[in-house]
Amino acid sequence: MEVERLLMEIIQSRKDCVEIGRSSSYGNDLLEVCNGETPSVDHLSKLSLLNMVINETLRLYPPATVLPRMALEDLKLGDLHIPKGLSIWIPVLAIHHSKELWGEDANQFNPERFASRSFIPGRFIPFASGPRNCVGQAFAMMEAKIILAMLISKFSFTISENYRHAPVTVLTIKPKYGVQVCLKPINT
Repeated sequence: MEVERLLMEIIQSRKDCVEIGRSSSYGNDLLEVCNGETPSVDHLSKLSLLNMVINETLRLYPPATVLPRMALEDLKLGDLHIPKGLSIWIPVLAIHHSKELWGEDANQFNPERFASRSFIPGRFIPFASGPRNCVGQAFAMMEAKIILAMLISKFSFTISENYRHAPVTVLTIKPKYGVQVCLKPINT
């Protein structure tokens, strides 16, 4: 999991998410949930806003932009015939940016789209889906939540004036010039 990528999305596209996470407007914010304690695994399920922000970041910048699969038998998908042995590439990035699936704001950072628990299977697949999904998914999500919760509870963030947004795909999506973030301790 690339924490720098997650932080960049929180900061660059929706700076107010960090402050919303500290406020009591959602009723389960970071400081209220953690009650002044260091965030721990016990707090993770209650950090719904943080989960929404992480999911939206993974939607816009999935760990894998395509998923290779091979048909193990002849398949019929609607009018399409897929012969056994055909290599299929599932375009995760295209699915996650589809206006048909996500609406006109599909390319915008909007964590609110994950506020609802009801979800159409197959349209959000940052770690793949089904029997071949990422075995490290739960660990990666837990790790990201704990690290981000700890950082958000102790620091405010600003993006460096030197930052240039230039995502590139090299197996995963990475920032071409890195992510320069300025952290300022929060006085509590």
